[in-house]
Amino acid sequence: SVSLTMAGFTRRSEVLDLIFQYIRLIRSSGPLEWVWRESANLAAMQFRFMEKREPAGYVVSLASSLQLYPPKFAISAPFTYGQYDPQLIDWLLNKLRPEHADIFISAPEFAAEAGRRERYYGTRYAIKEVGKDELNKWNSGVIDSNLRIVSANRFIPTNFSMVPFEGTGGAGGGGAGAGRNSSSPTKLVEQQGARLWWKQDVEFPGKNWKAQPKVNILFHLLTPNADSSARSSLLTSLFCMLFTDAMVETTYDSGIAGLSWALQPSSDGLKLSFSGYSDKILLLLQQVSDQLVRCLKSGSTCSWTLPGRFETVKDELRRGLTNSKKASPYSKALEHLSLLLLRRGWTVDRLLYELSLPSVTLESIVEHVSRLLSRVFVEGFVHGNAASSTAKVFLQQLLLALDASPLPEDERDLQQVVQLRGGYVFPMAHTNPADLNHALELYYQIPQQGIEQDVRAALLGTMISEPCFNQLRTKEQLGYIVACRMRPLWGSFPPPVDGMSVIIQSSLKDPAALDRSARRFIRSFLANLTSMADATFNNHKSALMAEIQEKDTSMSQETSRIWREITLRRYDWDRKQRLLLALSPISLSDMRSFASRTFDLRRHSMAVWVYGKGMEPPATLPSSEEGEGEGEGEGGGRRIVESMSSFKSGQVFFPLGTSGRQQGGERGTQ
Repeated sequence: SVSLTMAGFTRRSEVLDLIFQYIRLIRSSGPLEWVWRESANLAAMQFRFMEKREPAGYVVSLASSLQLYPPKFAISAPFTYGQYDPQLIDWLLNKLRPEHADIFISAPEFAAEAGRRERYYGTRYAIKEVGKDELNKWNSGVIDSNLRIVSANRFIPTNFSMVPFEGTGGAGGGGAGAGRNSSSPTKLVEQQGARLWWKQDVEFPGKNWKAQPKVNILFHLLTPNADSSARSSLLTSLFCMLFTDAMVETTYDSGIAGLSWALQPSSDGLKLSFSGYSDKILLLLQQVSDQLVRCLKSGSTCSWTLPGRFETVKDELRRGLTNSKKASPYSKALEHLSLLLLRRGWTVDRLLYELSLPSVTLESIVEHVSRLLSRVFVEGFVHGNAASSTAKVFLQQLLLALDASPLPEDERDLQQVVQLRGGYVFPMAHTNPADLNHALELYYQIPQQGIEQDVRAALLGTMISEPCFNQLRTKEQLGYIVACRMRPLWGSFPPPVDGMSVIIQSSLKDPAALDRSARRFIRSFLANLTSMADATFNNHKSALMAEIQEKDTSMSQETSRIWREITLRRYDWDRKQRLLLALSPISLSDMRSFASRTFDLRRHSMAVWVYGKGMEPPATLPSSEEGEGEGEGEGGGRRIVESMSSFKSGQVFFPLGTSGRQQGGERGTQ
């Protein structure tokens, strides 16, 4: 399959020609045993070191395998190559000819000629026969000299040994046994401009997965101006896309060999990650990091600064942003609530406007990146089959490639959350005017912060989820998408600002009516709390306790959990234990009071109303209506938000928290 740019779509016949040329090149070269053995070894390696999969998805994949293989081979057959058979390979290659191909091309440009409709979903399509001249060209044209048979893959690992366990001396303490099952990483490096955390993946009793010769490497490059304005946010995104595009050819073999990497923008810098077999991951890190910015400083040409791909990548971003406007209405409600309540955030329309400006050039991106990566604070985490000395090498390789001045950790673009002191409604038209659905997110902010509020908000979310779905989805049948859940928002430092949200998407009622239904449910939920039995409450409490106590089931899960603590600057390695301690004394009476304080519409709420096709958002909120309870009409005593910028300019923000390192995060230092 091939994803086409607009230029590629207009030249799709040439793309197909190149595909068939390459098949002919392979056919003319004949079966290559070394290629077969390399592929067989990769498949065997993938099977040998496969991580646990999510059960439901795994069952589906096994059911698919049973359509092709006998039951005893259903698990292993997709990874088994059997015996090298050049005659079978020749037979297959001879089947791969244009006259045997069904070619599917999907694009909106075919709308005018798509005269047929698919039976079940009504999708419009057309069928055309390929002309003889086209077939002859694909069968016998000159093979492009730039096409090559693959070379040996230098990223394929050969050393699968596990590094010896070094111990941690972390929060577990008490010798090697305690260190093996410690939940804390070890801090290996604390220097001006850099910090590095490290944790080995080793065996210990009760662990849910087997240690493998793999490693995850994650870096957060904190740098000012990555997201300080819509323009800087756009330029940072364009750089990440350009760099990723430029590295495709260089790192293609690494992906085949079970290695992966990613460069992504964040609100306060860049996130660079690597994952895969520990034997060759340093080679991948070197390949990627050397092309980041060192080339700019040395005066040489960086692969990502070549002009040929800039317009294509720019168009790709434009189409991605434009397509995002067609996302579901409820996702737009979630997006705009975050934009309303975070100090920094940019709408899709604002980013598209910035992208349309003629000043967005390749030269402007080069200038932006030079400034962006001139002063950096790097925080990293190495997890898996890596010695502490190797982990330090990973960090030093990146710092050497960046060649940046150290940035004080706290000198960056700080994010804050609006502290709601009233009730508000933000009505908006859906950015996809053809969508018939409407949506609501009704958000109640919890004014207090801290782990006690976190666990009470989580318990409230557990208690409200099922009755919310039962009332609004099953009984009132408002729509397929209905949820009541905890909704935390994060500034630059912990703790988070907790909240509760009611989310509904419906084609049957407009957002104002959905808002009334949501508020009626909240009132009934609060009333039902007064008569809830202690046994029912204890069941909810036990369910949350079991959820908190769930163990990680793979190294990837453990990496994500620890990395989350690092990127949130919370460094709360024992958070599960602290949550359980905070949960234990909470009573039903406590939760009644907490819920009553939380669901206060007039004091700290924000509703986002997304209007679908055929309806315009109201300019004002209607006055109180009878029968709504407590004098709450569609407005419910709230104020309308006409402009995001004017709303935020008049708001108070939650004060910045403090890094978790100042609250015990220094544990686990080596």
